[in-house]
Amino acid sequence: MNKFFCIVGICSVVGAVSASAVYLLSNKKNKGCRTNYDFKDHNNENMTTGNELSTNVTFTQDKPWFDDVKSSAIESMYSRHEDAAIAISDSIEEIRENIKVSESTNDEINEVSAELDKMLSED
Repeated sequence: MNKFFCIVGICSVVGAVSASAVYLLSNKKNKGCRTNYDFKDHNNENMTTGNELSTNVTFTQDKPWFDDVKSSAIESMYSRHEDAAIAISDSIEEIRENIKVSESTNDEINEVSAELDKMLSED
């Protein structure tokens, strides 16, 4: 029984040490990614990254880059809608071709229908 408690104690100590080592190593890797970089916004003003929060971000719609983004988005939507319309019209044409019944088949169906009407009227 004494050996059992020794083994459990040693395992818990080794587990705690390995868990703390993994935690410290992963925390050290995350700190390396938190370096400050100098980014520039569209007015070539330096933007800092770090603990500072940028609360005065505004997008004005009269900028030329906004017009470019807007026109490219409209063009991409238009082209996707054109492609979808073409695909749907092709599918509808194929469905209509598959549904078409020849005239001889229609004539046969009408003859059978007429014969059934005669049979039902005789009863």
